[in-house]
Amino acid sequence: MTTVTTPQIKPQEILEDHEISHLREKSDYKGISMLVHAWFIILASLTVYTIFPNAVTFLLAVLVIAGRQLGLAILMHEGAHGLIVNNTKHNNFLSQWICAFPVWSDTYGYRHYHLAHHRHTQTADDPDLSLSKPFPVNRLSFIRKVLRDISGITGLVQRYELIFKTLLTNDTKKDDGKKISGFQSKNTLFGIFISNIIIFVFFSAVGQWWYYFAFWLLPLLTFFQLFLRIRNIAEHAGVKENCNDFNNARTTYANILERAFVAPYYVNYHLEHHLLMFVPCYKLKEAHKLLLKKGHKQEIEIKDGYISLLRSVIV
Repeated sequence: MTTVTTPQIKPQEILEDHEISHLREKSDYKGISMLVHAWFIILASLTVYTIFPNAVTFLLAVLVIAGRQLGLAILMHEGAHGLIVNNTKHNNFLSQWICAFPVWSDTYGYRHYHLAHHRHTQTADDPDLSLSKPFPVNRLSFIRKVLRDISGITGLVQRYELIFKTLLTNDTKKDDGKKISGFQSKNTLFGIFISNIIIFVFFSAVGQWWYYFAFWLLPLLTFFQLFLRIRNIAEHAGVKENCNDFNNARTTYANILERAFVAPYYVNYHLEHHLLMFVPCYKLKEAHKLLLKKGHKQEIEIKDGYISLLRSVIV
């Protein structure tokens, strides 16, 4: 079978050298501050519920925490690209233990999978093609997906597959594609177990052990899945069939509510991320403005908000 690789535009073809150098610079302070921000919002949501316990604050806490859990997944994505901090070992540690393991994921496995997505974007060899190829979909089909997400079915199925596929896997791959022994895949489960035990112990220490189930597992298995689905749809669903590097991914302008739930940490500037993988997320908006300034607005795929985006792919 012939492997198809997406022809990639070189950064030098669209930006000046000094612009590339500026965008490439990473700030350890900004990277770590995003991690702190995600966990601060989670704790603040729990504090509000604890002070004002009622059905409304419970639901708000679940929704906000689900949005920050997606934020942790986005920051794991940053870590997979080596963009949280400059030191590689520190980057990988923060990505694994602060971002990935708490939301039942793994930086190394995701990195291998995700870089293949970048190499083969919207081609037959794109491992993410199944997320965008079915679109547009009819309204009833989309409603069924939403109901599976918020009922917990999607989340439970995915966690079941994660556990049993990992236990049954005899080998996995490093970033360079070479196989290594199965202990690393088992380490994924170990990391998930330890990080979630720490969260459970923390809640127990403050006298609220049940918070782990109500405010960590419940959001993770329900609204996190819905927010993740919407994010995935926004990135590639419904792009042009004869796509190129300027329109095989999409940038979606996001308001404050959309940034809180489905587009945390600049993930809505996804086209810029595909064009310039070396740019940390907090500089993607700046990269977007540079592209517009250089006259690329008509070439790139942009949607004005997530409601507009969903209307374009649901018929």
